[in-house]
Amino acid sequence: MDDAPGYWMYEQSGVLIPVVQAYLSDHPLTLKEIATMRAYLRQWISAPGFIGPDIDDLRERVDGLTSREAIADWIADAVSAGADPL
Repeated sequence: MDDAPGYWMYEQSGVLIPVVQAYLSDHPLTLKEIATMRAYLRQWISAPGFIGPDIDDLRERVDGLTSREAIADWIADAVSAGADPL
């Protein structure tokens, strides 16, 4: 996809990778880590290469991700829509 989003494993600041690894390892996330995940997911789903009604819904919902559980639900929906951010 030419309009692909940035992938977390290639992030250069050193901030996102440990947060995603904590998420994937089922560790609790701090509010700051949740905000970092939300920002990553926002840029991911905002990529112009993703289209469709499910994508529009995901874009509308991304700013409401305020808990680990909400992130997990959102990611499951994203995967179902063909946009796997992890």
